[in-house]
Amino acid sequence: MGEKKERRLTLKTASGCRMLLAISIAVILVFSCIAHLLTTSGGRVKVSLIKIDARGATMDGELYYPVGTTDEDSLPAVIVTHGAGVTHVVTRGLAQELARRGFVVLNLSAYGAGISEFPQRDEIGMGEENYNARTTPGGLLDAVNFLRTLKFVDQTRIGISGHSQGHRRASMATAIDCGYLTFNDIMINVLHETFGLSFTEEEITQNADELAAKRLNPDQLEHYNTIKAQKREIYDTRIKSLCMLGGNAPLISPLQTVNVGGYEVKRNCQTNFGIIIGDFDFGYATYISDESTMESYYTDTALTERLWYSIDDIGKKSTALGNIYDMDVTKDTALAEAITNRTARIFMTNPETHSRNFFSSKTAADFVKYFEQTLGYNRGELTDPATKPLDARNIIFIWREVFNGIAMLAMLFMLIPLAGLLIKSKFFAPCVGSYESSAAEGVDKKTYWIFNIITVIISFIAIYISCSMNTPFLPFWKFFPIWTAWYHAPVYLAIMAGGSVLFLLYFWFAGKKKNDLSGFKNLNVTIKAVNVLKTILLSVILLALAYLSLVFIEYVFLEEYQFFTAYFTAMKVEYWGYVWRLAILVFPLLLLVGATTNYTIRKDIAEWKDTLISVVTSSLGVWLCCLINYIVLHSGAPQAFVNWNSTYAMLILVPVIAYLNRKMYKISNSIWLGAAINSLLIAWTTISSMGYHTYVPQSLLSNFFGL
Repeated sequence: MGEKKERRLTLKTASGCRMLLAISIAVILVFSCIAHLLTTSGGRVKVSLIKIDARGATMDGELYYPVGTTDEDSLPAVIVTHGAGVTHVVTRGLAQELARRGFVVLNLSAYGAGISEFPQRDEIGMGEENYNARTTPGGLLDAVNFLRTLKFVDQTRIGISGHSQGHRRASMATAIDCGYLTFNDIMINVLHETFGLSFTEEEITQNADELAAKRLNPDQLEHYNTIKAQKREIYDTRIKSLCMLGGNAPLISPLQTVNVGGYEVKRNCQTNFGIIIGDFDFGYATYISDESTMESYYTDTALTERLWYSIDDIGKKSTALGNIYDMDVTKDTALAEAITNRTARIFMTNPETHSRNFFSSKTAADFVKYFEQTLGYNRGELTDPATKPLDARNIIFIWREVFNGIAMLAMLFMLIPLAGLLIKSKFFAPCVGSYESSAAEGVDKKTYWIFNIITVIISFIAIYISCSMNTPFLPFWKFFPIWTAWYHAPVYLAIMAGGSVLFLLYFWFAGKKKNDLSGFKNLNVTIKAVNVLKTILLSVILLALAYLSLVFIEYVFLEEYQFFTAYFTAMKVEYWGYVWRLAILVFPLLLLVGATTNYTIRKDIAEWKDTLISVVTSSLGVWLCCLINYIVLHSGAPQAFVNWNSTYAMLILVPVIAYLNRKMYKISNSIWLGAAINSLLIAWTTISSMGYHTYVPQSLLSNFFGL
């Protein structure tokens, strides 16, 4: 018999590494291309990366519009924005679905999120002295004014939407732009303030034009009509439609006291608006029966979801019009009039959690249906018989996310053959640790399975505690002013590292008793300092190459490495400083976890089986916790088992980190490389996916490099 032939796809040879690297790159390119085809609706939608600078600070975003659009077109436009602790990457799906239906869509990161900067003062004067992210438009009013400069946008059909904190930003921008005075109120005030007319409290509810015709002379009436035309033009170009996801509209929904004709009266905000909330978003789901909701709807009965209502502030009543999916705005006169008068309201829920709002086909369907009706458009004017609307339930963005996710996993896998190639070079070869064959059999089966079972339990406890911890919205930690959700990964890793210390102590004493510490020696913790530094340099090179691959697919395909809330995206220059701070924090934790998992390698089974068991064991506790939470929520429990809003990414990242940990150890025979590259990856995904937690001035580095 001849010698066993070496497999071609192996990390043990340079040629095998090159083939695996080529396959990884091919997967990245192919799936990013497919994702881009979905984003652009097969080339029918143009997507442009844009930066808006309204007040000395840029906002980063994407502008979608139909291919072939000219300045003679008049298209409805919608602004889409994200919530706290994320960027516009997570709302790309909602933007994509509107764009497929012919809308102009501006999907952007608010001031301070992602690579958007902070101005010294925003639209309401907030900034370096008094910034509070929960009570500011965050750049959305500036975004509305940007849309007003586009000649192909119908200025009378601009909509706005936001999720979570984004719904607060969007609603505040709308309240500022639209105000609480009806158009009749505005004209009553013109008669009162410009022409000096006085009214009774009953007269201010009457038609202003009729009052003007009765009480003004011909010259005054002509002047009144001129003012009316000017006011009407401004009024009609205010935000026409607001859709709020994952929130209860505290900045816009309550009635406000305004002055009309010298009298104080209460009015609703003068725009159409809808609210979409998850059934399991327990903090907001009470909106349907909140006291402020009942007051603004002029009713004492809880709202019926998916039912259009028309609000009458003068008559102090609301009228139920019908289900959103049963009504046709081109045929149902009452709904059309309510939308024209900016008095249409709707409330919708779906069986999902807070963070699922922007990753839900059901919510996306409600979202596009809402804007279809309030802006009268879907692949053409709804009033045009030739228009063939795309059904609201035809939602495909999830597939684009899947393809982006596959590209992301390929990028992460790409680091393994890259490391395999580099570590074979003369410079990095000393980073490979020594190996004592006395440990060839690895740990015994009993110890192996006990370790795995306990690891699952510790992992379950770690993710439960991590998800359960809350931090105050303010104040922030000046040394690390990133959105507070950054702490989830370090807390999880700290608990896992604590368990690892106990395991390592047990293994140490057991090894001493057997007079065999070769398992510890094979971890190669005590390699030379210069080789540790080389290993860290190698991990930095790997991260740089991963980042360059991101730059490439963004440039060629306008795509990201993303699936749901797990994503690796571009960062401002100063963010790299925070990356190093977080990486240094989690590095020793990953070193301990890596020592334990790589100490317990089985040598009596195939390597791929051992790796698979290691990855599943490391992840099973996290997956079980999420599964239990899902079961509890869907069983009708009054609250969640644990809050997963900021930790869904760990469902993907925990197994990925476990896999890289094992493969990097196999390549280098040392726990240093896996800990180093994983710490940088965790820091990159954490920092790039969030943004600032409070006001941080623009940096010299960002301004100098323009990044």
